[in-house]
Amino acid sequence: MPEQGNQELNISHPGKGEHIISPSEALKRNPDFFQKRPEWANWKLKVRHLDGRIEEMPPGTDWEAVSRFGSYRSAVITNPDGSPSFDRPRADEAPAVNVVAYGKDKTTGELKIAMISQPRPHADNDFEPTNRGDMVFEQIPMGFLEKIIGKDPIIKTESVRQGAARETAEETGAGAVKDISYPEYPKHYPNPTFVGTSTDVVFVEVDLEKINELKQDKNEPIYKASYIPLAELIADIKKGKTDRGYARMGTSNSAILMFLSNLDSFRNAERNQRILSQEGQANRQFKQEDPEGYVKHSLRRSKIKHPENFEENKKKAEAYLSRLYKDVLRKK
Repeated sequence: MPEQGNQELNISHPGKGEHIISPSEALKRNPDFFQKRPEWANWKLKVRHLDGRIEEMPPGTDWEAVSRFGSYRSAVITNPDGSPSFDRPRADEAPAVNVVAYGKDKTTGELKIAMISQPRPHADNDFEPTNRGDMVFEQIPMGFLEKIIGKDPIIKTESVRQGAARETAEETGAGAVKDISYPEYPKHYPNPTFVGTSTDVVFVEVDLEKINELKQDKNEPIYKASYIPLAELIADIKKGKTDRGYARMGTSNSAILMFLSNLDSFRNAERNQRILSQEGQANRQFKQEDPEGYVKHSLRRSKIKHPENFEENKKKAEAYLSRLYKDVLRKK
């Protein structure tokens, strides 16, 4: 039985897992697999040639459709014992990133999230069956990672961090990124019943006072982008549709839920930052008004937290005070 996990995906190896194989491999394991199944149960590949002929490939044919943006490959799922169970093509996407871009309004204190309105021609509008226009979604920024040329003129894929910052700037107009963070297990799977790849999820904090006007990209029509209050976003998802579009994109809402589950962490970090800032200000004042007392206080804290470094820190403290006393005597 071939090892699937250590091989690159190709027409003969549609997945890395131990229970996904190619149709041709399924025939090797069970020559009657496709023939004994009902005809309607097997996936069939039909190709329409330029001359109008439609050719149907026989069951068991390995096939793939590949571009730099992803691939579709024929695949068969196996039982725990390795015997073929059923066939279903596998879809894969090129590396991509989904971004929850957010910022805090300095005037109101509100947390605001970047949402864009973008048409998706592939989606059938089941809410408006007679509407033949492109379905517009209210969604977070997202996109494929781009190819870049490094110092050694080798073409590489940009990092997830680089891609997240670029997409945030391009799709929301953010002019200043303050912080980039990631959830635990920072990927989600759009539909693992047939999509094999995952998409990275990144949280990008921006300065809301430095949002530039959105530049229109002819290759990616984004109708509008705005940072809206978190409460308004949740209301939009509850409604399902607003003037921003349908709030029903699965990957977008999944990333938003991951962000919401981390809100306590953001708030605790913000609170800790305030405390540290206050402590830092108090310590600076203490150091200025009573340098010797400040050094002795710091040395006591150091002994409690890091007793193994106490002797070394004591020498540094004595040297610092010695220099301080010399400066004072010089000034007198």
